[in-house]
Amino acid sequence: MENIQLFILNIVKTYGADIIWIAVIFFLGRIVLKKIVKRMIKLAAERDRENKARLEQRAKTLGSIIITTGNIVIYVIVLLMVLSLFGVNMAPILAGVGIIGLAIGFGTKSLVKDFVSGLFILIENQYSIGDKVKIGNFEGKVVKITMRSTVLRDDEGQTFYLSNGLINNVINLSQSRKAEK
Repeated sequence: MENIQLFILNIVKTYGADIIWIAVIFFLGRIVLKKIVKRMIKLAAERDRENKARLEQRAKTLGSIIITTGNIVIYVIVLLMVLSLFGVNMAPILAGVGIIGLAIGFGTKSLVKDFVSGLFILIENQYSIGDKVKIGNFEGKVVKITMRSTVLRDDEGQTFYLSNGLINNVINLSQSRKAEK
């Protein structure tokens, strides 16, 4: 037990200031990311007063995706900083990650298709959380939209998970009702 305490004390003496800076960068990065997304949601809501709720929901959906992606980037950067701090050579790790990423990219074409389709669903505002839609043989209220999938819940409470890459045609029943009114 005493050896562990001496080891930790030695690490704190040697790398204490660097560890504190990494922690500060980590927390500041997360705070800035959340503030940017909140500002984006506010700007979207102010942009069009008529469709305020719809734009705000769309901005929240995109915001959650941006926060998730941003958090992953922040965690990876902090991990690389910590490893570098302890003398780990980053060049082979980054090269290996690049090669692995390339191999995974070729092996996961359907995942990439899901992501790209999900991005276009969000950008084109085909539907948002809360809309009632019909996608193929499935009809229900959109409960969740991610870059990879769309989750619908029908009137009977059944939940459907649809891969965005397989979504070809969408009937947004909420938009058609709004147009009739």
